[in-house]
Amino acid sequence: MKIVVDAFGSDRGEAVMTEGSVLAVNEDKSVSVIIVGDADVINAELAKYSYDKDRIEVVDAKGKITNNDVPTLAIRQKKDSSLVKALEITKDDPEVGGMVSAGSTGAVLTGAFLKIGRIKGVLRPALCPLLPTLIEDQKVALVDCGANMDCRPEHLEQFALMGASYMKTMGKENPRVALVSVGDEDKKGNELTHEVFARLKKQPINFVGNMESRYALTGKYDVLVTDGFVGNVLLKSIEGTAGMVMKMMKNSITESFWAKIGALFMKKQLKKLKNRMDYQQSGGAVFLGVKKVMVKGHGSSTATSIKNSIFQAKLLAEKNLVKNIEENLEAFGLVVNE
Repeated sequence: MKIVVDAFGSDRGEAVMTEGSVLAVNEDKSVSVIIVGDADVINAELAKYSYDKDRIEVVDAKGKITNNDVPTLAIRQKKDSSLVKALEITKDDPEVGGMVSAGSTGAVLTGAFLKIGRIKGVLRPALCPLLPTLIEDQKVALVDCGANMDCRPEHLEQFALMGASYMKTMGKENPRVALVSVGDEDKKGNELTHEVFARLKKQPINFVGNMESRYALTGKYDVLVTDGFVGNVLLKSIEGTAGMVMKMMKNSITESFWAKIGALFMKKQLKKLKNRMDYQQSGGAVFLGVKKVMVKGHGSSTATSIKNSIFQAKLLAEKNLVKNIEENLEAFGLVVNE
């Protein structure tokens, strides 16, 4: 299967996107990568590695879309940009299963919306990362985490179904869906969450009610549903808190000789904890609701994270995520035209 990689946009430049692509094809013989970007730079990076040259194709695109660009204008005007060309290849090539980009979130989401298009009946595509939980090897999907700042009840109703479809595609049977609120009591929340709560109670999904955000990572839930504003605040609060705790732990360990000795005995466990909290190990966030699998990597992604994002896109394409979402929306009567 082919996966398209937008080479520009990462904080680390084309080098990390190229290295991640090489790692992917060397580890999985069934994946091929189309890298879109400045061919001179990409080919110079590729020359550093040993890989199957039949499974990496380079498409030249000199233009770049940055965080300073207005997303809609950039997608429409910068036709020679790596992002626009990557989106067009993803849309037009039937052998392409999905795309990975670590570029501007706004531009990637706008481009996917305009160039690839929505799944039939989807009102608003949503950005969905997987977060670690207290239970090892168990993730929770957060949908939406920033694509839609203002939402109506019908949007969140679809987010819930798309999130459940995503987790089913990832192998989770009967995923537990919760609505992010200020308490777990049925009546807690605002006008929006009250309406969404009533709607989700009527849907044939495993809706377990409201969820207070401090329980988000306990492993009691598989899908957390909210609008993009609240979701983004929740996501960044989790990321910031995790980073702060790790720094506090490191500072405490280096405070005394005996603390350092103790840390040596716990080195394996501490490394395991760090890896569980590291988003680089999970790939990227998936843009649910568009006609091809779209994985948005973090701007500071490493080569390992890009490799994992490529594998993530390949897996979701092979397991027919897009088709699953479309069929479930129709089966649950949620195909709505806006």
